[in-house]
Amino acid sequence: MNDPVSGFLDAIAKLPDFNGITFRGFDPSAEQPPVLGVVTAVLASSRDPRVASENFSGAPLLVLLNRTGRDISTFSAQPQDAEVVVRPGTTWRRLTEVDVPGVTPRLLVLEELDLSTTAPSPTEWGDTLAELTARVTRIVQQALTADPVSVSVGKFVGPWPAQIPTGW
Repeated sequence: MNDPVSGFLDAIAKLPDFNGITFRGFDPSAEQPPVLGVVTAVLASSRDPRVASENFSGAPLLVLLNRTGRDISTFSAQPQDAEVVVRPGTTWRRLTEVDVPGVTPRLLVLEELDLSTTAPSPTEWGDTLAELTARVTRIVQQALTADPVSVSVGKFVGPWPAQIPTGW
């Protein structure tokens, strides 16, 4: 019998890369994401910080700079979740932290690395760290002023399961 996770990964591998900014709520009791790490599980993230934070209910926000995520919102039972899947085996590094008025603690920004050097250049991130910070701040501030949304509790908030790559 086929492993359901393998089948899911095979199916989403056929979708185009998502090259943009998403968010994931981070379980504050979990171990902090490593400075450099390889993700070991399928993770849900959202283009909407309100969804990812469960309406800013207290979980810190991770900002994910995706290169090869997969936008599955078109196929989702809840397309309003704006879900983008982070695939296992992708390598991420801590890039910076961002202060957004009205949100505590600071947002931790993680960048997906292009180890194959084949991914297209990101278009949503901006060309400088200052542009990235301004974009993230604007997205989160807009979400803060939006109406609460219905969310799948626990889907977008959790640990960041990553291992430090061997030999680095």
